[in-house]
Amino acid sequence: MSGQDTAGGKWQTVKTKQQDVKKKRGPEPVAQSGRIEATDSVFSALDQWYDKKQDSHQKPAESSEVNDASSPSDAGSSTGESGVPKPPDVPRRIKKPKAKLAKITPSQAASGLDSNKISHVLLSVQQTYPHNQLSQLQTLGDHLLTTFQASELPFNKLLNEQYLEKVTDIPLQDLPLEVKHVLENFAAHLDVPVVSQFIMNILAAILETVPEANSKQSVPKAKVGLLIMLSLLLRTTPAALLLRSKDLLLGGKKYSGPNRLPLLLWLINQTARSNPAMGIAVWLRVLLPQIIGTQLPTVLQKTAPLSESAVLVMTPIGINVSLDYIQGLLNIAQEAPLQQQTNDHGFPEWHGGSANLCASNSLLHRLACIGLRYSGEGGTSIVEPVVPPAALDAIVRSQFTDSSHLQIAQRIKLLKQYEVLRELAFAGSQAGGFDCKESLRLALDTAVLSDGPYEGPGDETVDQAARNILACIAEDSQAAQVWETRHKQQLRGSTRVLQHLLHVYPKHFQPLLATAKGKAGLLKLLQSLRQRHQTQLQQGKGWTRTCAYASESASLALQKRVRNRGASLGWLLMFLLSLVLAAAALLTNKETQQAFHAFSDTQAGSQLIHRAQSVHAQLAPYLERISAQAAPIVGAIQVKVQPVAQQIQATLSSMFVSEEPT
Repeated sequence: MSGQDTAGGKWQTVKTKQQDVKKKRGPEPVAQSGRIEATDSVFSALDQWYDKKQDSHQKPAESSEVNDASSPSDAGSSTGESGVPKPPDVPRRIKKPKAKLAKITPSQAASGLDSNKISHVLLSVQQTYPHNQLSQLQTLGDHLLTTFQASELPFNKLLNEQYLEKVTDIPLQDLPLEVKHVLENFAAHLDVPVVSQFIMNILAAILETVPEANSKQSVPKAKVGLLIMLSLLLRTTPAALLLRSKDLLLGGKKYSGPNRLPLLLWLINQTARSNPAMGIAVWLRVLLPQIIGTQLPTVLQKTAPLSESAVLVMTPIGINVSLDYIQGLLNIAQEAPLQQQTNDHGFPEWHGGSANLCASNSLLHRLACIGLRYSGEGGTSIVEPVVPPAALDAIVRSQFTDSSHLQIAQRIKLLKQYEVLRELAFAGSQAGGFDCKESLRLALDTAVLSDGPYEGPGDETVDQAARNILACIAEDSQAAQVWETRHKQQLRGSTRVLQHLLHVYPKHFQPLLATAKGKAGLLKLLQSLRQRHQTQLQQGKGWTRTCAYASESASLALQKRVRNRGASLGWLLMFLLSLVLAAAALLTNKETQQAFHAFSDTQAGSQLIHRAQSVHAQLAPYLERISAQAAPIVGAIQVKVQPVAQQIQATLSSMFVSEEPT
């Protein structure tokens, strides 16, 4: 506004052009509640809208009685106080509760299957894909998946809460027995590589229903049809899982993570139901490397995320669960332990075996003798050992190195299992696929890792290496040639083994010295080793010369002891034989018998007899082994002594005959 001086000397108000325009337009329309007009002040309009919103929340809704008391004109009015039309009242839709469907169990879903229907399905599949076994399996898997699609099974909950032996038969136990036999006959004629590939396809689909650790995503329900298919194939063709051991190992947490480990053990136990040795073999190739800690291949290290370690190591809980599982499988091989001497670690001393398996009565021992046999690509026959040499070497290195991450209780448990696994390994040295040459090479490599001196007895690493080397030579005479050729390359390890064998002699030598052939082979080997290090002995410097001198002294001393062992053992047997003859002579004397009976009636005599009986009971197992090992030597002595004994008997007979009266 502006003021102008009038004639009367008074100021009057002069309107601006904007005010004139507003007057011509008329009054501004009232803004609806909740809207902000362009002409309003922004902040004042927001304040009004917020106040009205708060008032609407605080006022209670009008009751039905107030609505009834209101006038019909008010009820029927379609405009509010501001003249804005009100929206018509729309009745709310009442949602009907969904009807809960009855849960269908796998057994109920399987009731619709019979042998005739499944045989018709298999015939149709084989006619459609006569030369494509993978397509046959995929079509059959789709059929089972559709059949059990409506069934519900809390499979993950059962895996985590129930014993594995109980869950192993779930859900295969719900399949009718006749249908199961038809499917087993079909799967038995499939190629192992094809089944192995299909198993990984099924496993990928099943893993979608098993959550990973700390996963918040919703998990689909278990695919019962695929679980039945997987269980059936693993029991019919257990070698299919063995072929995928490397994939399962390199998969790491994908297959053996905290939430996935029960499923992996479920898979291994399916193969163990068909062949316990196959379950042990898969465990050694998949879980043992992750228990000990294995280095990822270089290719996988480059593609792996930076947050993941280059070493595959299981969690402590996973290690305990895995060790408990393999202990259950190995219990099939073990029998009640005998009363016997133990070494410094509480394990049995060597007696031609250390785990007390009783080979003739052990199922696992018989399976290890024949090895794992199956047909590969093109029908080729493949034989793999139940316990590979690398598994034994890995356990030894993990036990006696300071870098081991295993807890004390875990190491003790694994060392006890090692004794049984070692027995199974050498049981397959003849026809079971165990390579003694490879085992000897690994033992020499392990002895190199020792921190002990080159001379004198070695540590536990060297002791186990020496023990396995002599066992390899006893089982396979060609393994001695491997030691000869690698003596110069692995001079450190070979020297430690020779020095250790010298200081623990005759420990570990029984398998070789039990026969004349083994003794001759050992002497020949020691002479060959002496020739191998002659160059280092004459021209070597530093540690090479030191090792050569230590090897030479140990080899020469072992040769003398092995040669003298036969003579000393012969004199010992002759001495024992003389004692037996003297005792027999005394017992045949009547005066001696009377004195013995009189002494046995006394208290001291009865105590002595009781102690002698207890000692005899404890020594009985050892006497049997000694007699078995000494049988060849006793036989040779008997052949030489028998003519002399006959001559003595003939001479005595003639003397007694000449003294008779004529």
